[in-house]
Amino acid sequence: MKKILYIHHGKGLGGAPLSLLYLIQNLDKTKYDPIVLFLHDSEVIDLYKKSGIKIAGIVGLEDFPHTKIYWYRWYHAKYFSRAVLDTLKTSFYVANRWLKKINPDVVHLNTSSLTAWAKVAKKNNIPVVMHVREPLSDGYFGVRRGFVRRRVGKYSDFIVPISQNDARPWAKNSKVSVVYNAVDQQKFDKNLDRNIFLQKYNLKKDDPRILFLGGLSKEKGTLVLFKIFEQVVTLLPDAKLIVAGYFNLKRVSMFSFKKFSPSQAYNSKVFKILKKIKNNIIFTGPINDVEFALASCDVMLNPFTVGHFSRPVIEAGFMAKPVIASKLPPLDELVVHGVTGYLIDTDDIGAWVEKVYALLTNKKLNEQLGKNAYDLCVKNFSVIDHVKKIENLYQTF
Repeated sequence: MKKILYIHHGKGLGGAPLSLLYLIQNLDKTKYDPIVLFLHDSEVIDLYKKSGIKIAGIVGLEDFPHTKIYWYRWYHAKYFSRAVLDTLKTSFYVANRWLKKINPDVVHLNTSSLTAWAKVAKKNNIPVVMHVREPLSDGYFGVRRGFVRRRVGKYSDFIVPISQNDARPWAKNSKVSVVYNAVDQQKFDKNLDRNIFLQKYNLKKDDPRILFLGGLSKEKGTLVLFKIFEQVVTLLPDAKLIVAGYFNLKRVSMFSFKKFSPSQAYNSKVFKILKKIKNNIIFTGPINDVEFALASCDVMLNPFTVGHFSRPVIEAGFMAKPVIASKLPPLDELVVHGVTGYLIDTDDIGAWVEKVYALLTNKKLNEQLGKNAYDLCVKNFSVIDHVKKIENLYQTF
């Protein structure tokens, strides 16, 4: 039996820990003994423990992220310095200490930002599988991107991007094996009762319902979403927008220096539109029962300004829900335009409104696109296929 050490970097319940959870839950336990080392304490650990997964850690050190979703800009000097210092600690003694303590046969890293762990593992002759879950950012004129790309290529035995788009930095590298994220089809059941969610949030069965799972986020397009919904409400006054995820409605004091930050400038634009449409919006906050939110909606919107693999797109597909998403890679690998949903430029608000209106008022169209989405997801994003591909990599060691 091979001991597989998974190292997870995140602090929240997002796509990366869920993808890893599904993988570990479905591994052949007669062949593999999984253990997860967490860099940070979070609600994710409790979820893993409930699933009977062995846990190690908490390490308490930062990684050095450099993806389009999360990387340190010039005004993040404090976090940048902390990440550099923690990376040095990891490289010189922390990683070696943990690897010797756990003594794994394979190290599986859950993001491309964990290259310090990869380097130490290779130094100890431990095979490394590097999961690439986000596209690399250009940032710092491409210098940091090139650094990450070279280190991933050098210290990984296998590079596992979750989409063809995320594989591009290593396009000519024979170590690359694209493995799409998967969804637990038993949990995301298209026949799930939607009334549970409707009753919880006092929603009427006949109200047209749009779902957005991005909270307050520039990268996930909250401002674009509100611009779209502002026009949808003029056409369908009873339409409801369900916004799930972190959404801080508190304004920064006019005497605080934070009001000059780029994030606050963005938030101000969001709040300006929110005042006009807030009566039609349901804020759920972070939710663990995403499947019930999906069951209750008519269409899900992903107006991302930064393209990345969006797990909710395939979760919606397994529940036979159409999705309208930004015309950005790798979303174009998850949504087939005009077949399972629509891909639209984020600047074309009118086109978004047109398609949203069509899917909220044309039941036949909605059901057909939902059925097509379900068929696509069953074919391409099943857990069984996902796990089989990963196990095939482990068997080579």
